[in-house]
Amino acid sequence: MWRVLEADDDSAYLQQLAEDNKTSLLQRLIGKKKAPAVPKSLAFSEAELKVLDLDKSWDGLRHCVKLCAPDAPDFFEGEGQIGAIEVGYGPALFTESHTLVRYSQALEGVSEEALLEKLRASDFEGIYLDGLWKRQDDDARSYLLENFRDLRAFTAHCASHGQAAILQYT
Repeated sequence: MWRVLEADDDSAYLQQLAEDNKTSLLQRLIGKKKAPAVPKSLAFSEAELKVLDLDKSWDGLRHCVKLCAPDAPDFFEGEGQIGAIEVGYGPALFTESHTLVRYSQALEGVSEEALLEKLRASDFEGIYLDGLWKRQDDDARSYLLENFRDLRAFTAHCASHGQAAILQYT
């Protein structure tokens, strides 16, 4: 997982590999040795390693998009978890390519005006960064729109390349 999430930096991967290679005290006492995990190399095209960083806007986006496109899949929930390694706030999640196609199509049907209307009309109680969203000032609007545009471009890219996505909350 770290090879994908941190493709430019091997340190997290190598640290996890070292952790996985540790032999427990019990194993050492009974003389049982694990076969050490060997570093693996993965090669990706530039299109496969497209990264989207939504900063802390994800929950506000999720809330507004769901109101604008109630039948859209919930991209931010993912479709399952990948392993048990903590990669931030929990393990990585995945969203399959066919779901990204549906989500991308749903986002294309959401205008920026409709998104801002949901921002104005919504109660953000319990939504992450609720203080920002409740302010509804120029900063909140521009933050939401900038990240919405990035999300729409990312999902369109994934959809056009038949790609799935890995979600990491940090």
